[in-house]
Amino acid sequence: MKFLRIFPAVLAVAFASQAQNVEKLHISDIEAGRDGSRFNVSMKVRPCDFKLSLNREIEIIPVIWSADSSQAVQLPSLMIAGKNMYYYNVRNDGPGEPNLLYRAGKGETVSYSQSTEYLPWMETSTLGFTQRELGCCGGPEGEPETTPVARIDYRPNVYEPHYLYTRPQATGEKIINLKGQAYVDFPVNRTEIYPDYRKNPQELLKILKSIDAVKGNADAKVKQITLKGFASPEGPYNNNVRLAKGRTQALREYVGRQYDFPASVYSTSFEPEDWEGLRDSLEVSFLPQRDAMLALISQDIEPDRKDALLKQRFPVDYAYILKNIYPALRHTDYVITYTVRKYTDVNEIKHVMESRPQDLSLEEFYLLAQSYPAGSKEFDEVFDIAVRMFPNDTVANLNAANAAMSTGQYERAEKYLSRSGSGPQANYARGILLALKKDYDASISMLEKAQKEDLPEAGQAIEAIKAAQRHKTPVRFISND
Repeated sequence: MKFLRIFPAVLAVAFASQAQNVEKLHISDIEAGRDGSRFNVSMKVRPCDFKLSLNREIEIIPVIWSADSSQAVQLPSLMIAGKNMYYYNVRNDGPGEPNLLYRAGKGETVSYSQSTEYLPWMETSTLGFTQRELGCCGGPEGEPETTPVARIDYRPNVYEPHYLYTRPQATGEKIINLKGQAYVDFPVNRTEIYPDYRKNPQELLKILKSIDAVKGNADAKVKQITLKGFASPEGPYNNNVRLAKGRTQALREYVGRQYDFPASVYSTSFEPEDWEGLRDSLEVSFLPQRDAMLALISQDIEPDRKDALLKQRFPVDYAYILKNIYPALRHTDYVITYTVRKYTDVNEIKHVMESRPQDLSLEEFYLLAQSYPAGSKEFDEVFDIAVRMFPNDTVANLNAANAAMSTGQYERAEKYLSRSGSGPQANYARGILLALKKDYDASISMLEKAQKEDLPEAGQAIEAIKAAQRHKTPVRFISND
């Protein structure tokens, strides 16, 4: 039937002003909305208010189009016809759907109600009416005009958090500790160093390369080289004192011969028997008598007696310890303490971060992060590297938690927040994480705690969360001028 024609080119027409009054279409009481898998449109039309000549007609087409105007769906159109065209349509098209064909200037207000399949793109779309004027032969006259009447938005309310990044306090002199561990081998019961003995070439090189890395850095100055030697609990305690002390001194002399540092740069100490290391190794082991051995180690017993009891009570496990754990307890911990000049140029900071991130302060990491857009890959990466350099710093962990939340890594954020302290900024971040995980009641409770600690952003976050929880009207009708 002519009055049910669909015009594929509807998207090509020029939209009228959003504020254009639909009263000229004599339409009122427009309602629209989704009902399950259907999208319904209803309204009232007053054919009696249309003033048309005998041979003219107007077609009104409800249309829904996508936010980017790439897709559209038209509902059945209404035809308002002058006297001659009205009877022409009735005679030529039969009874058809007479509720969609009306005679201009006659009749009461009629109701229109139609629906179409709800499609995914309709989640954010526009409802409007296209009006086409037709002449005596049914041909269009002039350009069709489309009037938007409602914005459709069925997207769920989503809380958009605001992250608070904390600027670290400025530091004075930058003092860096480069730590390492070397396993230098000595012949049984001897304290002399043999550089080529067993794995000594590579173990000694560990220490030398660490010192060279600092010494070769024009921005750094070595302040101290600390060596601490450890022996295992095997053998008499007094002999282990001699071995730990003598081997540490031998290593200090070996390192001293490689450089021209003054003697005051070196600092040495020793641990005759590394019981703490033994405890740590047992705790992560799967030995059958692990718990009983740990209990024995914790007792306040003279060292030689303690080692003898381990050997006597747990002979099988002790054999394993002797072969696999004690050798690793004979080691030297070394620390190269040095100062580094401060960096203020972000390009220089970026270069240092890529080559020597350990030489940067938290403040310098923060300055570099601020040179990138918040939430960008580079922005988040800076805070991720910073927390790796300062794993126990509360500010580093707090900023890393914010970066992790912004990229949806909630488990990582929770780990960082566990090391972020208990200040208002940390409680604020915990509240944000709870909101992102949709635990809104707990989130508001945590944010209220931060608010009481004089953090105004916490109150703003509470209002934003409550707003996201409130019902949103999915169809907003455009007001008329």
